Amino acid sequence: MSHQEQLRTKSSAFTSAVNSLAEAIERLDENAATRTPGEGGWSAAQIAWHVGTTNELLGGVMSGSVPMAKPAPQGFSEDPTVFRGIPDRIQTFPQLEPPAGVTRADGLSKLRGSVSPYLAGLEGLSPERAETFCVPFSFGTLSMYQLADFASGHVMRHLEQVHRATSAAEA
Repeated sequence: MSHQEQLRTKSSAFTSAVNSLAEAIERLDENAATRTPGEGGWSAAQIAWHVGTTNELLGGVMSGSVPMAKPAPQGFSEDPTVFRGIPDRIQTFPQLEPPAGVTRADGLSKLRGSVSPYLAGLEGLSPERAETFCVPFSFGTLSMYQLADFASGHVMRHLEQVHRATSAAEA
């Protein structure tokens, strides 16, 4: 698959994932969107805020404005099983922790506002940067293409979290 085809595919997957999360939160009233599911859990609104902030960060990594990507070590190749190493629960970076009191509107605004910066970073990813940089995580090292897959997967994992949190509250 060509570089441009990969970017189009990854852009489409990301946009679809964000739209699904936004639609799930839009279906919630303010009370349901801001209810926390227990000690240490995030409300749906906080999840949206976290995902939006993470999308902005990942867009910056793609563009190079956030210096998390490193030159790939000699002989680096994508590990197709790297995502299996992601634990069920990851302690996020402090700057990605949602503040208390995030409203439904705050979360949705942050989520929706993150799409353009993320897509700008992804669409500006040059073939050279995609092929020569990678991003280390606790569960493994991602190529720049895998980082784009991670972004979409991150949104989807949090969509599942919203569904679990809101269905548990309804039970």
